[in-house]
Amino acid sequence: MQQQQQQQQQMFLQLQMWFQAVDTDKSGLVEPEELVRALSQGGYKFSISTASLLIKMFDQNKKGAVNFQEFIPLYQFITQMQQSFYNVDRDKGGTIDFNELATALQYSGFQFPPNVVQELAKRFGKNGQILLDGWISLCAFLGHVRTLFVYYDTDKDGRITLDFNSFVMLAAMLQ
Repeated sequence: MQQQQQQQQQMFLQLQMWFQAVDTDKSGLVEPEELVRALSQGGYKFSISTASLLIKMFDQNKKGAVNFQEFIPLYQFITQMQQSFYNVDRDKGGTIDFNELATALQYSGFQFPPNVVQELAKRFGKNGQILLDGWISLCAFLGHVRTLFVYYDTDKDGRITLDFNSFVMLAAMLQ
């Protein structure tokens, strides 16, 4: 038990050091641009839109940046998504293709027809291939869409009916 506490403390200190290195302007906050730079130094190409989405997901006080306490779950999310990406990328080619995506979505409980999988592959990938940052964006998007759907599915039957105003509100919330 003490060894586990020591490992957690060591991980906490490493995260603190990494946060301080990422926070290049020493503001006590990590902004999307700083996150992109830090990830690129680690060999990952993340778009500014993916970094902004990640920051938005974990930015509790809506400042457009994350403090250290918000950074911890952000880091954990990136690590989990990275691991799931490698698990989904069965041929270890560094990308997720249509078949790998369809299988991963089914495994995650989504029963999308091929045209929906194709549209997701187009939106979050390039030339039918999804890179790590696209995978993270896709997972975040599906999580957000699922949350909104559950909110509107008041009778819990897996279907929603929207008037135009509600549809516009829903669409705006997805941006």
